[in-house]
Amino acid sequence: MTLHIEVMEKENSVSSCLMFQDDETTPYWKEPLFNVYPFLDRNIGLNSSWEKRREYLTQELSAYYSQIKDELDEKAKIFNKHWAYKEENVIKIFSKVFNIDCNSIFNNMAAEISINPICPRDLKEKSFTIFYKSDESRFLETTLHESIHFVWFYLWQNYFKDNIEEYEGPHLKWVLSEMVVDTFVNHSDIGKLFSKESRSSAVYKYFYTMNVCNEPILDTLAKFYKKAKSIKEFMEISYKYCQDNEEKIRKQML
Repeated sequence: MTLHIEVMEKENSVSSCLMFQDDETTPYWKEPLFNVYPFLDRNIGLNSSWEKRREYLTQELSAYYSQIKDELDEKAKIFNKHWAYKEENVIKIFSKVFNIDCNSIFNNMAAEISINPICPRDLKEKSFTIFYKSDESRFLETTLHESIHFVWFYLWQNYFKDNIEEYEGPHLKWVLSEMVVDTFVNHSDIGKLFSKESRSSAVYKYFYTMNVCNEPILDTLAKFYKKAKSIKEFMEISYKYCQDNEEKIRKQML
């Protein structure tokens, strides 16, 4: 369970930002870019045609990337050093929580430092991005969040041998995987790796206000986790629950 951190190349970093700015993307995903970069013209960036938005954002973000390249390189050094310090304990705790030897899996994880405030991941490549403004604590939290997904779906595939394409949004298996991050952060030893402040922001905000059958859904998942005799049983029970209540879950997500 090793991790290599490097700086994402300019073109890829800018493209990563643009992934969340097209016409099909909702304001929920578009606006973070303009919140962290106030020098961007929101009117042009949000209200122009896609062609004009893309041209404008590419030009502005490319120039900004060039200005801060030294800072990006320095962050890679800092994060690699921080991970080396934490790695042994992370592997020990993940192995205990998931009941699997994490020394032998995911020894090629990659994190790329990006100017994109949204941090997409690639399950197949076992890679994800880190926002360059993150400090060491936030870097570790993002890494732990993504590592939970990697181990969760590794075990899921071993148990159920289903379609891996359904592990990404908007599929229900992806929805569940995002919710159970909170389960592991707040109800297992993985939480010891997080600060107390960050434990309440481990997943998308709307899950923290989501209620199904008059009970917070994250509380329900916590009960399932505590009662389950194995990770597989927890997966089966929690997924069946999501299937039975999918309409209510998706309505609240919207």
